[in-house]
Amino acid sequence: MTDFISKESVFANSTKLAEILIESDGYTDFHEKIVSNNIEYNEQKTYEVVPSGFIDFNQHLYENINDMNSISTGIYLEMSLITYRIFIWSSKGEGFEIFKHVLRGEEISKLNRIEDFKEYLYNHIHELEQGIVKTYGADAKKAFEDFGMGIESRKLPLPSILQYMTIENNIQDFR
Repeated sequence: MTDFISKESVFANSTKLAEILIESDGYTDFHEKIVSNNIEYNEQKTYEVVPSGFIDFNQHLYENINDMNSISTGIYLEMSLITYRIFIWSSKGEGFEIFKHVLRGEEISKLNRIEDFKEYLYNHIHELEQGIVKTYGADAKKAFEDFGMGIESRKLPLPSILQYMTIENNIQDFR
């Protein structure tokens, strides 16, 4: 097991949509509450439900703290679906989505408070960490260095890394 990414390094910022989702019982109730709360919503746009902060790594390789590799996660309202997304960021600030999961009703019903969102984000980012460490076959520091080099060169073994996720990259199932 690794401990590079800790629960303390995962932030879950609450929004009005998060509060509504917490109070909702599934998708239908959620969408009805969006309307009753007079929240403007357009299916063509993506809205942050629970954005997460950046988890920076490889700080020791860069002189400027603003130039480093990062991972960010979040829960979004997108095409009327609640999605969990993982992004990686290069040291140049370029972001790439590497994973997207549509939450199902049973997953949504377990999100009853902001701490539940934080736990959800942490559990899956920890799985990503496990995938990185196992794929590169090294300790966490070395594995994340190699992962960072892969981000910079845009050559990542994503199928190998993502196979350790317990949730599937399932957005295609809903299109």
